[in-house]
Amino acid sequence: MELLVARRFESPVAAYGYFRTVFEQVASGARPPAVSITPSTRHVGVTRRDTRREGFAGAVRAANGLGYPVLVRASGGGAIAADTGTFGFSIIRPEEDGKQGIDERYDEASDFVLAAFKRLGFSGAEVGEVREEFCPGDHSIRFGSYESGMKLVGIAQRITRRATSVGGIVLVSGEKELARVLERVYAAMSLPFRPESVGSLRRAGARVEVTDVIEAFAAEAQERYGAVPAKVGERTLEQARKVGEECLIRP
Repeated sequence: MELLVARRFESPVAAYGYFRTVFEQVASGARPPAVSITPSTRHVGVTRRDTRREGFAGAVRAANGLGYPVLVRASGGGAIAADTGTFGFSIIRPEEDGKQGIDERYDEASDFVLAAFKRLGFSGAEVGEVREEFCPGDHSIRFGSYESGMKLVGIAQRITRRATSVGGIVLVSGEKELARVLERVYAAMSLPFRPESVGSLRRAGARVEVTDVIEAFAAEAQERYGAVPAKVGERTLEQARKVGEECLIRP
C-alpha cells in the first residue's frame, strides 16, 4: 500500500481532480492501494443528491458570496465546508481487495482516525452522530454528546464496481468560519443545521496544527498498513487539473 501525502493545492478544483485521478489509478491497477492525505483549500463540497435539492442554486450563490467555490464530490453524505484549517484523507482499494462491507469500512476509518488522534495525546473523541450536524452520519467522530457535542471528522464512502474508498474531512481549526458558511448553505436548501455542531481539534482542547495531525495520520498509516511513502508524479497532477474542472459548479 502506498502513502500519498500531497502538498496543498493551489485550488480546490485541482484537489478534487487529484482524488478522482488517484481513485481511478487504483481502480485500473496503475497504482496499488493507497492511503491519501491532502491539505484542504477553501471550498464547499456537495453531493450529487444535493445538486437536485430545491434551493441548491441559492446555496451555491451563498457559498460563492462568501468566497467558497462549490464542487461536487463523488462520495455520499451531505454538504461540507473546508479551508486551510482542515484536511482530507481516504483509504482507497481496488474492488477485489475491498471485501469489506460498508459498515466494516466505516469502522476501519473510524478506528484509523481515533488511533491517529491518540498519537497526538488526544483521546476525548468517540464515534457517533451529533444533533443537526453537517454531513450527518452515525460514523462521525465527535467530541461530547449527541445533543450538544461537536463534530471533528466527517466520514463518507465512494463505491464503484472497480474500487472503493472511505475517508473524510478532519477539522483542526477555523470552525467558526466554516459554521458561518455551512449555516447559509444548509438554510438555502432548507436542511436542519446547528452551527455549534461544527467543531475542531483546537476547540476540543488539542494544541495542534494541521501539519501535526497530518503527520499523525501518516504515521498511523505506515504502522497499520505498512504504507510506503510515494511521490505523486507530475503526470498525475496534470491529469488532476483537467479532471477537477468537471467537479466545479459554476455560478
